[in-house]
Amino acid sequence: MKAYKYKLKLNRAFASNCAMTLDLCRELYNASLQERRGAYSIRHLSLNYHDQRKQLPEIKLIRPEVAGVHSQVLQDVLRRCDKAFDHFFRRLKKGETPGYPRFKGRDRFNSFCYPQSGFRLEGDKLHLSKIGSCRLRLSRPVEGRIKTCTIKREETGWFVIFAVEPNQSRFIPKTGKKVAVDVGLTHFATLSTGERIHNPRFYRAAEQKLGEAQRKLSTKKRGSNKRRAAKKIVAQAHRKIANQRQHFFHHTANELLKRYDEIHLEDLQIRQMIRQSHLAKSISDAGWGTFISITAHKAEEAGKQVRKKVAAGTSQTCSRCGHQLEVKLKLSDRVFECPKCGQRMDRDWNSAINILNGRASRRKK
Repeated sequence: MKAYKYKLKLNRAFASNCAMTLDLCRELYNASLQERRGAYSIRHLSLNYHDQRKQLPEIKLIRPEVAGVHSQVLQDVLRRCDKAFDHFFRRLKKGETPGYPRFKGRDRFNSFCYPQSGFRLEGDKLHLSKIGSCRLRLSRPVEGRIKTCTIKREETGWFVIFAVEPNQSRFIPKTGKKVAVDVGLTHFATLSTGERIHNPRFYRAAEQKLGEAQRKLSTKKRGSNKRRAAKKIVAQAHRKIANQRQHFFHHTANELLKRYDEIHLEDLQIRQMIRQSHLAKSISDAGWGTFISITAHKAEEAGKQVRKKVAAGTSQTCSRCGHQLEVKLKLSDRVFECPKCGQRMDRDWNSAINILNGRASRRKK
């Protein structure tokens, strides 16, 4: 599946209907959650999606405005609530912090979905059942069969997201080459060829401006129009950082896949790494996990391979002779020197070569 996202050129009627549909969907989600909580706390009864879906015809009779929302959109809302409970019980079973499903405020419910039907795209015009029609900024053609249509409200406007089943895989010519990538903070990535990719640090670059916007927000009275305006400015700043990061990840992944058929990446335990308070912000800013996911997805689509390898101790092991250092390198130590064979090189480059060769530390923790 592939996603295409476009900004909508709204007219007044379409925008009003989208906002009303979103509010009704949020109300249904909260009512669904409340019913499940009440049924279990009072009668020890667990409801599921099918139990609640059967009640939709009765709800439409009581609330005529709900009948103005496409039936599959309403069903998808109930599925979202059902998935929230499925994830809750999965985390509970694994012994993780479960996080009970929460009621959604206006700022926490920003999309609704047509999962199968009720939408139609004709050129650059989108038709939505029981909402209306509007044009969109068709920046690139949709290639493949559209499976779902999601309407999303963001800080910068309304967007449509199509989940598409591609007609064919994206073809990228084979090169017969392979490479390993060691991600880091000094440089975003170092390849086993010795090439380095600059770390743009988008959050750090915008941190001062973002901090000023957040301080202004903290001074506004809750519920006031000025607070809503200040909150929108903060949200737009965060959105810009996220968009910059996504563009960088996609561009970097495309460049790697054009040059290499096989990419070896570290199998990182990022959740454990960000527990280090002095590095958490920098690691989150780098976004290694998202980059690895994007690269793997693009590689699968292009018929190329991404291999995740255990990379424990790769920066402590000599890539030439395999000798492991007795004294562990600090993060400030940027050069690897082997006391056995005398090799001296950048530690990230040394680590990337070890990842390519599958040479991880065998030392017991």
